[in-house]
Amino acid sequence: MNLEQEIINLKPREESGSKTARKYTFQKDLSLYLLLTVHEKSDDYVFLFDFHDDLVVLDSETNPNKIDFYQIKSKDSGNWTVKALTKKEKDKLSITGKLYLNKINFTKNTNSLNFISNASFSFKQLTNGEESLKRSKIKAKELEKSIFKEFEDSIKSEHKITANTLFGELTSFHVTKLSNKDSSTHCLGELSKLINRINPENSINPELAYKQVFNEVSRQTENTFGDKSISNLDELIDIKGISKRQFVEFLEKAGLYKSVEQEWDEIKASLESCGIGHIELIKYKKYWRDITATLIKDTNKIPLEKLIKDIESVYDNELSIGAIDDSSNLLKIINHCFSKVSSDIYDDYFIKCLVIKVINEK
Repeated sequence: MNLEQEIINLKPREESGSKTARKYTFQKDLSLYLLLTVHEKSDDYVFLFDFHDDLVVLDSETNPNKIDFYQIKSKDSGNWTVKALTKKEKDKLSITGKLYLNKINFTKNTNSLNFISNASFSFKQLTNGEESLKRSKIKAKELEKSIFKEFEDSIKSEHKITANTLFGELTSFHVTKLSNKDSSTHCLGELSKLINRINPENSINPELAYKQVFNEVSRQTENTFGDKSISNLDELIDIKGISKRQFVEFLEKAGLYKSVEQEWDEIKASLESCGIGHIELIKYKKYWRDITATLIKDTNKIPLEKLIKDIESVYDNELSIGAIDDSSNLLKIINHCFSKVSSDIYDDYFIKCLVIKVINEK
């Protein structure tokens, strides 16, 4: 079987469902932080949230071959020790035992096993003489021999392995700069940097953008399979993940690849060519600014989702019956669609601006 077939056929042992505690907010923020870090470095990727492990990263959406596993744990005080990482509780695997299970399940395709925390690692001196507590990344093969043996013996015991493991070659321990008490602030900072790189002239409120992206990660993390039957990777991504292609589309929808001012200049030119009056143009300008923030703030809210679907349906129908066509100017298209949709929540010019958003994305 190829990796796509393996990851679909081998379902996780358990589904945790909705998680609201602070430590799970840290997990989501750190997953998003890693996504932002990987985004510009990789030509392709798929992030799967809370599936087999806290985070799973595939190297391709269309033909995955390598898979990286991440276990994410926050700690309010103290450091991680070998004892804490290898401790078993009743019939559950230890932290490292669970992490290594991924290698057993995906023998041919596991690229790396990663444990990430806000806390440091107390593993004594490394083989090169450095103190483990001072390192932000430690490869297992750098561990002092007795420490390494403790880990490997624990893994062998838990998984009934007699031969040497690949623990040293595959495993790394990471200390993130994200605080477990204020992870959103650091994550917001990283998103702001990304926005500034891809759109230096932006006038986007990064806090609103962060909220939208975080909501998407949260939604995918909290999704469960239930009785759903998954037949391919696309269906799995829809439930539990996001690909690079989808993330780019997501950023574009949020207006992060083009500033509000740039978008408005283009819309303004189209409206002016239709002979629109000055006062009406000012109304469009006001609501065009509002709509970007609302699309971020109200993402996944049912009234907004319904309004967007109604506009899409009306637009497609008007095209099919010839009420509008390729020669129709922007104002004619807006008025046709606006006359056939309604909302008790959103203002008229908000709806008209949303019509422009919808048809532009088509």
